[in-house]
Amino acid sequence: MNEELVEKVEELILLPKEWPWFEFKENWYEPVQLGEYISALANSAAFEDEPYAYFVWGVNNETHEVVGTTFDFRQDYQKCPLETFLASGLDPDVNFRFEEIDVRRKRVVVLKIPKADKFIVSFKGRRFFRIGSSKVDLVNYPEREMALMDVIRNGYPTLDNTES
Repeated sequence: MNEELVEKVEELILLPKEWPWFEFKENWYEPVQLGEYISALANSAAFEDEPYAYFVWGVNNETHEVVGTTFDFRQDYQKCPLETFLASGLDPDVNFRFEEIDVRRKRVVVLKIPKADKFIVSFKGRRFFRIGSSKVDLVNYPEREMALMDVIRNGYPTLDNTES
């Protein structure tokens, strides 16, 4: 699994910019916003027809240079393990997973997030989405929310599942 994840990070680094289904950070840590990112990335992965979304620590957001990270996903937040805090705020449950890998001899942490399936993913009652590389609250974008619901309900639009 780690080799596949290293290959995926290398693939993402080669892209000219972030896409709605992945995010790069160096040592950033803000638990509530991270929960919002999980919602946004899961929903955007569904909308973009990607099986997973990725939040990657240890890669510079602008240059995509692998710089390594000191981010520790095993830390507590409000006297609770970070993973538990995040999981308790997500609805429906999202089987996200943190992985620590070496990329170009640097420590990188990857949060692998399955795409939204059956329902839009919310965090603490709010549904998030990515427009470009920006995280937004779907309450402000009802047309995009309806389009996302349609993709989740009917699958990514193809010639086979779209009316002519």
